[in-house]
Amino acid sequence: MEWVTTTTVLHDLRDFDNRSAWERFTQRFRSPVIGFAVRLGLREPEAEDVAQETLLAFADGFRRGSYHPDKGRLRDWLFGIAYRQVLKMRERLAHAEVQAPGSDTAGSFWSQLPTEKEATASWSEEWARAVLNQCLQQVRREVEPTTIRAFELFALAKQPAADVGTELGISRNAVFIAKHRILKRLRELQEQYEQVS
Repeated sequence: MEWVTTTTVLHDLRDFDNRSAWERFTQRFRSPVIGFAVRLGLREPEAEDVAQETLLAFADGFRRGSYHPDKGRLRDWLFGIAYRQVLKMRERLAHAEVQAPGSDTAGSFWSQLPTEKEATASWSEEWARAVLNQCLQQVRREVEPTTIRAFELFALAKQPAADVGTELGISRNAVFIAKHRILKRLRELQEQYEQVS
């Protein structure tokens, strides 16, 4: 799949009939919402429902002009929507538990609810993971397999540069160059990913 900026994804989302725009939009934003919902105590099927509701609410609000880049970051606006959807789902689940015969979990919903600060930290981690994964996918399309493998082993898996070089048949210096080159490209892609104009 071709690399597109978030600005392009959002611009194309304004066209209600553009199916590929919706697919790019969900590919970009679905993963962090699901991970976030799971971290806040939902099971995978419930997290999927939260992601769907979040993305629909986001698209609706965006199309109505509710998001303004000059008032805050897109990821923060998306966090607010996702957080509210998680709370709604948890409330529905707690209500269903209370209604179940013999249930004594009425207070468990509130006692297990993460604070907004904890939720914000979880969201930041999920967002960073999703951005890195998408940027790495693009880098893999742009560079030689040996270069990306050197980066993965050295920068991500924390293996010694000499060992990576030996395994891949390249010099230790080439491992450092691969890391530098790919980190630079990842920073460029991250900026494109996060920038909305």
